[in-house]
Amino acid sequence: MEPHIAVLVLDTPIENHADEFGDFGDNAVDLLRNSAVPLVKYQIAYSLDHPQHQAITDQNLARIRTLLDAGMLKGIVLTGSRSDSFDNENPWIKSTDTFLKYVIANKPSFPMVGLCFGHQLIAKNLGCKVNRNSTENGWECGSTTIALNKSIFSVEKSPFVDALETDDGHVLEHINLVEFHRDVVYGLPPTASASSNSLLASTTFQSIGSTNKCSIQGLITESGPVKVLTFQGHPEFSTPLALNLLKLTLAIGKIDKATFDRSSYKTNNLINHGPLMGKVILKFFESYS
Repeated sequence: MEPHIAVLVLDTPIENHADEFGDFGDNAVDLLRNSAVPLVKYQIAYSLDHPQHQAITDQNLARIRTLLDAGMLKGIVLTGSRSDSFDNENPWIKSTDTFLKYVIANKPSFPMVGLCFGHQLIAKNLGCKVNRNSTENGWECGSTTIALNKSIFSVEKSPFVDALETDDGHVLEHINLVEFHRDVVYGLPPTASASSNSLLASTTFQSIGSTNKCSIQGLITESGPVKVLTFQGHPEFSTPLALNLLKLTLAIGKIDKATFDRSSYKTNNLINHGPLMGKVILKFFESYS
C-alpha cells in the first residue's frame, strides 16, 4: 500500500441520506479530493446492536497503527458521528481513544484532523472537558457564522494565512460552516504542568474561533510537537447535504420547527466556507508531510 492519509470513519451510514450524499467518510474524502496524497477510509464505528463488529474495529486500528509505525501514513482525519465522544462505555470509542493516546504520546509532528465528533474526540484525549452543551444553548444547526481568533494567523506554520486572504489583501475575520452538534469542548487543553505526556506537555493550542453557542469552534497547535487541526463544524458538508440533514433531524424530533426554520434560512443564505477550510486542511497536511 502506498503512503496515504487515513480517514477514520466514526459513524455508520445515515438512512435516507447516505444513498444520495455518502457517509461521513465519503464527505471527508470529497472535501480533500485535491490532496496530492491518497486518502483511504477505515471503518471504525459500528452499530452497538452488532457487537461482533468490534473485531473489525480492532483489526482496522491495528492496521492503521502498523502503517503509522512504518511511516506509511501522512496524517489522519477523524470524521463526524452521531455518537457522544464522552461515552466512555462505547467499545469502539474506547478503542479509538487508546489509539489517539498512543499517537499523541509517541508521534511528534504527525498531523491529526478532527471534524465535529472527531474534534471532540481529539480534544478529550488532549485533556479537555467534553460534554453536552447547556440546555439554554442546545443544538447548533445549519450554516453558522464563526468569529475567528486572530491568533490563528500567527501560530507555527499557520495554514490559515494564505487561504483566508481576500483578493484585495484583507483577511477574513469570519467564516460560515455547517454545524450539527449539541456537545461541546469546554476549554483549551490543560497547561503543560497538568500533563505527564512529554510531547503534550511541550505543546500549546489555540481555539480557532467562537460562536454565541460554542466558545471552542476548533483547535490548532500554536507550537510544539503534537500537531492538531480540528473544527467543531462540518467543512465537509455541502449546502444541499446540510438541508437534507436538517429535514431528517426535524423528522426524528431532535430539533423543533423553529430551530429548523431558522437553521434552514441561514443554510440557504450564508456562503458555505467548507471548501475553503478544505484548502486549510490540505495546507496543514502538506506542512508536516
